[in-house]
Amino acid sequence: MVHMRTYILSFLFLFSVCSIVQAQQEPAPKSLKRRDAKSIEDLKLKPEEITHINFSRRKLTEFPIDLLQCINIEELTLSFNDITTIPNGISSLKKLKRFLISNNRVTSIPASISSLPDLELLDISSNPMSSLPDFSGLQNLRVLNISGLLLTSIPKSILEMSSLTELNISHLQLTSFPDISQLKLLTSLGIDGSRLSELPAGIEKLILLRTFSASNNALTNIPKAVLELPALRSLTLSKNKINSLPSEINKSSTLFSIDLSGNQLTTVPKELFSMNILQVLNLSENQLKSLPSDIPENTVLRELDLSYNALTQLPPSLWKCQQLTQLSLESNLLTTLPNGISALKVLSTLSIGKNPLESIPIKEILTMPSLRDISIVSRKEIERRREEAKVQKSKEANSKPELKNDK
Repeated sequence: MVHMRTYILSFLFLFSVCSIVQAQQEPAPKSLKRRDAKSIEDLKLKPEEITHINFSRRKLTEFPIDLLQCINIEELTLSFNDITTIPNGISSLKKLKRFLISNNRVTSIPASISSLPDLELLDISSNPMSSLPDFSGLQNLRVLNISGLLLTSIPKSILEMSSLTELNISHLQLTSFPDISQLKLLTSLGIDGSRLSELPAGIEKLILLRTFSASNNALTNIPKAVLELPALRSLTLSKNKINSLPSEINKSSTLFSIDLSGNQLTTVPKELFSMNILQVLNLSENQLKSLPSDIPENTVLRELDLSYNALTQLPPSLWKCQQLTQLSLESNLLTTLPNGISALKVLSTLSIGKNPLESIPIKEILTMPSLRDISIVSRKEIERRREEAKVQKSKEANSKPELKNDK
């Protein structure tokens, strides 16, 4: 019995070794050389060799049925057309990795799309769809954009897609927001324009989230759960109803960029200027009347936008942000700038248009070595003057008498 067991084990070992050697000797399948289809006609000429198709903005009204013969296609882009349907035959494109058909008139997605084993990116945003099929078969899907659909709820199969790393569910017609805690691999999440007064349940579980955007909502504060996300780098909460910031905001040690434009802030804490790696800060279009008088020394902040507020003066301590390269102060109520601005040695762009300025430290400004662009007139004012000039030019052209031929 023992000899029999030894014989069987020896046979299995030799069989395994032979199988491995044979697998190593077999040549790997050849990958196709990239070939792009440039026109519909190209689809009929050796379709099996086509790997990429980009027919965006081609005024297509129908899905090009010939491309279903392109069985080796890896990327298909049909965005910005007038396509209304996607055929069931899409399932024949087994090697498809990226499928983009945003901004069309597609009303439904065939269930057969779930049988595309290699699909990694699906963008069906901005289409008049009110429902979606079961996506549970898309085991390799990493990026999904369903923003701007007519969905009133998010399918369960999407909320359970553990493979997703990027998800955009902005501008839907949701009646309530679902729990997103199962999407643990998400690194990017967009929920703009979702009528949220508070953030969705489970967001604190997204410990890999790096980019989060929730603009055009009704949030009144920055939830503690967001500030405690350990990987968050970019936070966009523009056009909400946020009226105050917590002093604990500087405890978020990973944020690189914060956009709080278009809110209702009247003040900000000095701790906002002592965040470890924050380089881009947008506070434009708020109701700021003043800044903290004791802004701490800052060697990381690069871009600061304070335009379209109600600032009447700036604290000299603002110049402690010595690594600023861009500073926008336009459309405030500033009558002057405090001395010491020359401390901004690397400032290259300064915008101070549309302020009731009575004086500025021009001598200091002229000594700033990196300053290349100084805007005294606001962008909106420039645009207004250009329009006025066009109208005036048109009037003058119309008022000129026609030349007569004396011959």
